[in-house]
Amino acid sequence: MSLSRRHFVQLGSLSLLAGAVIPAAFAQDETDDETFSQERMAALDGVSRQDFEPYVGERFAISQAGRSLGKMTLVEVRELTSASTGATSSTANAAAQALTGFALRFQGSGGTLPQGTYIFSQSYLGEFPLFLVPAGPDVQPRTYTVIFNKLATPGR
Repeated sequence: MSLSRRHFVQLGSLSLLAGAVIPAAFAQDETDDETFSQERMAALDGVSRQDFEPYVGERFAISQAGRSLGKMTLVEVRELTSASTGATSSTANAAAQALTGFALRFQGSGGTLPQGTYIFSQSYLGEFPLFLVPAGPDVQPRTYTVIFNKLATPGR
């Protein structure tokens, strides 16, 4: 197969165009989304189940992309154990002992929110991002779960 000059120039132009456009399509502008800003992530540094327990029954404001989505009530804070994860084998139990975690359950009052990351705000705890998972389409009242998993620190 011979390569004509015209075909060579076309392929070169397309390669140049693809080299400029494709990386730009995947690039994210850091100023557009402040969801994971240092200040918000710092609010979650060292967070534990005990930090949320006093706020059961309290309402948390939620927003996404700078738009207020209303409020949710924290209805439950519970420790995660290997029994709650369904771990049965000795390998799974060893892995579960290396992890510690807790779950938060929120109740919404408006429409159903899709699974995703939202900014939660509470007067004492501040603003922080949480990944919210809805309980299911037919579950009433509408509840959402947030899971925290952390590596267990030996001796704690």
